[in-house]
Amino acid sequence: QPVSQSAIMAKCQTTFVVLLILGVTFACGGSLAANPPHILFIAADDLGWNDVGFHGNAAIKTPVLDQLAYEGVILNHTYVQPVCSPTRSCFMSGRFPFHTGLQHSVIKPERGYGLNLSVTTPAQHLKSLGYATHIIGKWHLGFCSKAYTPTQRGFDSFFGYYLGAEDYFTHRRSGAVPGLDKNHNINGLDLHRDTADTYSNVLTDNGTYSTYAFSQEAVNIVKSHDAAKGPLYLYLPFQAVHGPLEAPDRFLKMYSNIHNTSRRTLSAMVSAMDEAIGNITQAFKDNGLWNDTMMIFTTDNGGPVTVGANNWPLRGSKATVWEGGTRGSAFIHGKMLNKTGYTYNGMTHSVDWYPTV
Repeated sequence: QPVSQSAIMAKCQTTFVVLLILGVTFACGGSLAANPPHILFIAADDLGWNDVGFHGNAAIKTPVLDQLAYEGVILNHTYVQPVCSPTRSCFMSGRFPFHTGLQHSVIKPERGYGLNLSVTTPAQHLKSLGYATHIIGKWHLGFCSKAYTPTQRGFDSFFGYYLGAEDYFTHRRSGAVPGLDKNHNINGLDLHRDTADTYSNVLTDNGTYSTYAFSQEAVNIVKSHDAAKGPLYLYLPFQAVHGPLEAPDRFLKMYSNIHNTSRRTLSAMVSAMDEAIGNITQAFKDNGLWNDTMMIFTTDNGGPVTVGANNWPLRGSKATVWEGGTRGSAFIHGKMLNKTGYTYNGMTHSVDWYPTV
């Protein structure tokens, strides 16, 4: 069903109550403060509840995320959908997935649909308010036609991939397509640099670990942003830590004490993402933007415990409706928060981010 503006504003009012509790000093929707903040929205992929240090796991090395979480507000009961595309549709629509037709599962390579074109995304709304809007990383909300791609949905630029489960170094997606024999498997490059007018596969990053590539792109965007011309909305849905499990050697060496290969590699991937986030936040500071930036960090769903993730003490895994699949690691950080350094135990959901930003 189309997203109605009245429904979005009703949700906006509900979320504003939550924001008042959290102590945010700017309003939502069309009533942004006179000096609207820059928005850095980071989404990890398949991050388990116990895959971050700020949930008490001293064995996982996430010093950047831990410091940001402790300085901000840890959201202890943030809920997400059990798998990827449905949650991302929540981010981009402010509606539960059964309202947008994306409630079933992820969008597979052969599927000819995406996020309903009647949906006004946060990028489109913020662009109308003078924001520069950029997305780096995973889209996974449809690419069956140009109209479904990010730069036709309000983003000024896109550097990333349309699907999911790409190789971190070659950026290729391979695998069987249901209904076709083994001679018709897909095997294609899925790394793109798009604007509203240009679409191109990126052929020069073969061998570059995606977490490095995406963080460097983010740093470049932040450094080149001119705040005098308006605020920045940077949506950064990392590939990490979704499979295939791959990590640079220097991060793997940090976890040489872990004998389970999957757990060791996933832990290394988390630490690589943590370092990347540190590089990005430092770029905000270096460019004089950080004190006016609202940072949101969340995961898209719980971790898949069969391939290295850890959701303890929550029951269940990615793709289940137990809390291990639907309760996400999340926090907010920003100087505009009146109260910080605590854990908020109220309930929020991924649909709340749209009216919040």
